[in-house]
Amino acid sequence: MSLTVPNSFKVSNITENWVIMLGHGKAFDSTTTSNKLNEALDSTETGVDVDDGSVFAVSDYIRIGTERMKVSSISTNTLTVIRGIGGTATTHSNNDQIYFDNFTTIGFSDTSYEGEFCHGVITSEPSIRESINLESATSKTSNISISLANFAYKGSDFSAELFNGDRDYINRACFIYIFPTNEKLRNNGLLVYSGRLTDFSHNHDSISLSIVSRNIWDDIEIPQIETIKGNYYPIAYGDFRPNASQGNVDSTSLTFGSSAGIDEYRKRATLYPIPIEERRGAEVYALTGDWTQTAKAWPHYYEKSNDTLIPIADHASNSSTMDSANEVYSDGYATKFHQNLLKDSFVKLKERKSSETQTPFTWASNDNAFDGDYIEASSYTQCTLDGDFVANSEASITFSMPQLAGYPSNISIHLVLSGTITLGLASGSGEIRVQLIDESFGASDILGYYSLTGNGTSTTFVTSGGNLSTSSAAYFSNTNNSSSEFIASSSGWGEDIKFTLKCVQQSGTLDGNLSGNLRLFDVAIESLTQLDFSVATTSGKNEAYKFVSDIDYVYSGGDGLPDNGWNSSSAITEIHEAHRDLLQRFTNFTDANDDVYSSSNHPGNWSDGTNLNSIKDWKIRYWINEPTLLIKALEELQLNGGFIGRYNSQGNYHYIFVPDSITTDHTITKADIADIEISLTPFSGIITSMDIDYEKHPARSGHVTKVESSNTTSISDYNIGSKEKTKKIKLNALVSAPATSPATNPNDDWYTYQNNLIGEIKHILSFSVINPSYFGIDVGDFVAFDDIGVNPFGGTWSSRDFIVISVSRKRGQLKIKAKEV
Repeated sequence: MSLTVPNSFKVSNITENWVIMLGHGKAFDSTTTSNKLNEALDSTETGVDVDDGSVFAVSDYIRIGTERMKVSSISTNTLTVIRGIGGTATTHSNNDQIYFDNFTTIGFSDTSYEGEFCHGVITSEPSIRESINLESATSKTSNISISLANFAYKGSDFSAELFNGDRDYINRACFIYIFPTNEKLRNNGLLVYSGRLTDFSHNHDSISLSIVSRNIWDDIEIPQIETIKGNYYPIAYGDFRPNASQGNVDSTSLTFGSSAGIDEYRKRATLYPIPIEERRGAEVYALTGDWTQTAKAWPHYYEKSNDTLIPIADHASNSSTMDSANEVYSDGYATKFHQNLLKDSFVKLKERKSSETQTPFTWASNDNAFDGDYIEASSYTQCTLDGDFVANSEASITFSMPQLAGYPSNISIHLVLSGTITLGLASGSGEIRVQLIDESFGASDILGYYSLTGNGTSTTFVTSGGNLSTSSAAYFSNTNNSSSEFIASSSGWGEDIKFTLKCVQQSGTLDGNLSGNLRLFDVAIESLTQLDFSVATTSGKNEAYKFVSDIDYVYSGGDGLPDNGWNSSSAITEIHEAHRDLLQRFTNFTDANDDVYSSSNHPGNWSDGTNLNSIKDWKIRYWINEPTLLIKALEELQLNGGFIGRYNSQGNYHYIFVPDSITTDHTITKADIADIEISLTPFSGIITSMDIDYEKHPARSGHVTKVESSNTTSISDYNIGSKEKTKKIKLNALVSAPATSPATNPNDDWYTYQNNLIGEIKHILSFSVINPSYFGIDVGDFVAFDDIGVNPFGGTWSSRDFIVISVSRKRGQLKIKAKEV
């Protein structure tokens, strides 16, 4: 947003003097919210009633609106003041805000300023440089070094005034104004820098001042609430969702069948990590944050072997009892679970280990039979039958079992299968059967069989629970509990899952030739697992305790933080909202008048101007568990959200991004500028393809989802090879899908926004501003050009929009760089 330019600059030419206001004591800001008028003032009254007179001191300068006053005496809550210092007294209303206005001024030449003498002692030519990087979503504002004469001030060297004098200057606000010649009042000056005096040094003749730009986030780390054990209550933003738990919100039962999917298989990764804090008796507490979660907060255990997040019960034996809502815990909130990690789920087999052939059976060696994350019936491995019936002939196929935490108190192995078995060339009479046997963990459980009593075909799989038609993929829900075999096994989860087809002469002398197949489309292993604290040996109990003690994090799907009172009470779900909330929550987030940003006082371009809050709807899931510099988190959200947040030189915060439809802030002509230079963005900076990882995984390094995006038009136009101009991107906050190719509007998605910036060659303009009316141009402003005396590489300026990416100011000089968008 452009700087506010006073009317004194709206002339054809000016001579500049820079004035630096060095704040001292209570300078430029309200120290209490009660610094307000307690009456209406006319333009002559010198007795000023205020809410709290104790915060003022005799000789304080104050400002109400544009009028400056000096306090000459104080009687309780009535100030006696000298009105209209350096200007004209005016009227004021009850409850108008009062600001302190204590400062000392220096400049390039002697002048008067706001009724005080300004010493012309600056001997250097300071410069102010501000810039933004649209691609990395960052901004910079230079610090300023100023040299000045160590002149006599009130009977001593000026260096004595700055430090160890009666007034404090260190870390007070400093402002730099540009003034046209003969202008004496602040309202007629152009404010071009807001900072704080941080350091100075001097010798006999000169003083060096260091002024830094206003960065309210400097040296702030988050999160900030720490336990005595050194854990931090997490910060988390987003619409998190847990894996469903039996008997709770979003509940599901472990019912095997075609609907068994993401919840039964515990494949949702829409959670955030929460640190384990302590064990109390049989319960373990994990820190969820410093906000209330009324539902979905229950903890999950991460099964690394099969990349699942499984809800943990808050009960020793009932897996449906969960700690759904977090609860007050010390300085924040926590959720809890039972130390035995009782949890239930379906898991997939990992890989085929071996398969056998024996007449009439041949098991295929299909290693990718059980693909997908959960029930999937499009691919299969099969056993083909082709040959003479041989009694007791059998062939097996074995698979590796996922390694799960704990032991199963219940484990069942379910199948998705089809089967068609034909007997031909039959002789004799009686019955033969083709059995399917589960030999996992050393068991020998007959799951079912196909019965043949003569020439013919059977698609009926006979089980203890009834007949199952297997002419197409069917769901066989196994009622056997293999937990006793598991416990008896010496290898536990290291055992194989093993299925055997066997020919059985059930009765008589029936014989013949077998053909057909049995297909396994999927295998679902249903397990209820837990740690065993009932082991009689000390070493056994210690092993279970150590397992729990070694867990650093579990994972919660409770909603993230609501905003910090500046909008509504609902959870924050969009990236730009989280960015603003971090500022509202952890900094003194105020405007140039020291007014707190709120629901009625928004930063620039939030709900007006380019209207960030309306246009950017990119979703977030983001968390911080360890101390991180706030600026690092803010810049990460800016990159993920496609915007830049910054304080401008006049002390107001605003958001910068390229909107879908640009409204020009300035239209520049040849008469306004000089020294124009037109160039193109370097080809080396063009990126035409991106491999984008997004949706950060809560439990492992990496992301849940990846998209490959490219601009085929630029690839063709610039003759780019298939492996050239490609960039790998990892986005830790974004969960809205980037497009695979550029969409219509820049803000439709993350890739389209970036492609608009770096997916093709754009024009760059550098120039000097000579028209004082345009001295308010600021980074982030949108500029159009009309009749500037030269065309852009044979093209035209019509329909071309530019954004200002850098501003450099010196006395008598303003240089601008703008990029086409």
